[in-house]
Amino acid sequence: MATITVRTTVAFDLATAQRLERLAKRWGLSKSETLRRVLEAAERNLPTDKTADFSSMTPVEALHWLHSHPEHPPGTGNRWSKEIRQQRATDAAREERRAIGKK
Repeated sequence: MATITVRTTVAFDLATAQRLERLAKRWGLSKSETLRRVLEAAERNLPTDKTADFSSMTPVEALHWLHSHPEHPPGTGNRWSKEIRQQRATDAAREERRAIGKK
């Protein structure tokens, strides 16, 4: 059975169009397929509370939320993971300097 395709036109501001381009490239999908998956995920996970409001989350909270919602594409939390690793390395170096200074 053939899939019915409905063509539609949407207008995005430049930032949104660039975001769609980046996601499609990162996921290795067409822009249409990217948009379908994003819309499906958004509908499935329509938050009833603030749990999915990344703007109010710390990077660690957002990373935990992403790990507990596996329907998000792999790599979604990579930026936060990198930031957390960098912060841990910075903290460890600072603690090491403090320890050396106390001797």
